[in-house]
Amino acid sequence: MINEKLSLYCIHDPEYLIDNHYFAIEPAATAFTLDIEPITYPDKCELKQLHLLTRHGSRYPAPYDILAFNQLAKIFSNVSVAKDWYQNPFPMERNYQLLPRGEMEPYYDGKQSFLRYNQFWKNYKNITGRYDPEVVKFQAGAFSRCGASAMAFSEGLFNGDGPLDTCKNQPVYVWNIPANEDNILEMYNNCLLANETVLNNNPTYNQQNYTYANNTLKPIADRMTKDYGIYPPLNPYLVPYIYDACQFWVLHFNRTDTWCALLSEDDIIRARYYEDMTIYYQYESGNSLNKQTGCVYYTQLVNSVENALNGSSIMVADLKNGHAHTMFLVLTTLGAAQNPYPLTANLTLSQIKQLNYTEGKAIYWSSTIYFEIYTCSDSPKVRLVLNFKPLLIPGCESEYCEWSTFKKIL
Repeated sequence: MINEKLSLYCIHDPEYLIDNHYFAIEPAATAFTLDIEPITYPDKCELKQLHLLTRHGSRYPAPYDILAFNQLAKIFSNVSVAKDWYQNPFPMERNYQLLPRGEMEPYYDGKQSFLRYNQFWKNYKNITGRYDPEVVKFQAGAFSRCGASAMAFSEGLFNGDGPLDTCKNQPVYVWNIPANEDNILEMYNNCLLANETVLNNNPTYNQQNYTYANNTLKPIADRMTKDYGIYPPLNPYLVPYIYDACQFWVLHFNRTDTWCALLSEDDIIRARYYEDMTIYYQYESGNSLNKQTGCVYYTQLVNSVENALNGSSIMVADLKNGHAHTMFLVLTTLGAAQNPYPLTANLTLSQIKQLNYTEGKAIYWSSTIYFEIYTCSDSPKVRLVLNFKPLLIPGCESEYCEWSTFKKIL
C-alpha cells in the first residue's frame, strides 16, 4: 500500500456543489418545489399551444464513464486514501438507466407545468373532458431513460385525473421514432456530415482539447501523481473522469468523501469546463454546422403551430423528452441562450465562472424548454422559456415575439 505524504485534498458539502451548478444535477430547491406562481398572459392574448422540449431525468453513468471508472479503480487500488472506495459501484448493465431521483425530477416537472400553466391545462380539460392523445402528444427519444421520463412527467401532469385504481392514474401514449431515423430528437446521431466533421475529424476542437489538457488538466494530474505516488503518471485526460466519478457519487450516494475529495473547488470547476468546452464545439456555435442541425425540430414545430392556427389540428400540447444534445442544438439553431464569448482553452477561471449557458447551469438533467404559442387580438406570438425563465429570441423586439418574425428568423 503506497504511503502518501498528503491525505484527501478536500471534503466538500454535496449540497453546496449542486447548488453552485458544478454538476448536471438540478438543485432540490427548484427540482422538487411546488411553490409555483401561475403565469399571466399578455394583454388580449390566450395561450393556444405549448411545445415542451425536456431532458430526461438523472441517470446511471454512460458506458464510457463506467469503463473509465474501471480504469481509475486499477490506478487507485494501491492508494491508501482510496482503499475503501476505489472500486467502481456502477455496473455496465445499468448504464444510462434512470435512478429514483431521475424518475422524481420529471414527475415534479409535470406537476410544476400544471401549476405554472394552470389556466391552460384547466381549459384543456374543459374542452376534452379527459385525456386525448391527439390533443396532448407525448414523444420521447427511443431510449428507456427518455420514455420513462416522459411517463413520469405525464404522471405529474395528470395526477389524479385518470380512471385507474384508487390513485386515478392516467395511462398515456408516448410515441417515438426509431433512433436511427429520428431527426427531431436524435439528430446528433443521424447527421452524417456532423459525425464526419464535428464529432470526429474536427481540427479546431482537437487543438483546443490538446491545449486545455496540457495547460489545465496536466497540472492537476501531475499533482495527484506526486501526492499519491501513482505510476505510471496519471493521464491528464482521466481528470474529467475523476470529476464524473465525483458527480455520480454525489448523485447516487450523496458522498463527497471519495473522488470529489481528490479535487479542490477550482479543480472541479476546471474539470467541469473541459466538458462544457467539448459541448461548445460538438453541439453549440463552436461549429457552424450546429446552427443547422436543429432545423428538422423547428420544421415540425412551425407546421404544428400553423395547423393549430388555421384550425386543421386539435393538438394543444406537444411534450417531447430528449437529451442534452437535443436541447443544445435546438437553442444553437435559434441563436438563443448563447454565452458572451467562445468557450476556448485559454479562458481564465474568472471567465469560466461567468458562463451562464452551460450544462450545469442551464441544460442539467430534467431541464425544460417551452415554446409558448399565443393567439392575440392583433397577431400570434411566441415566447421562449428556459427552465421557466423567459429568453429574448435573437431578432425579436420583445420576449413575446411576433409569430411572423419568428418564422423569418428560422
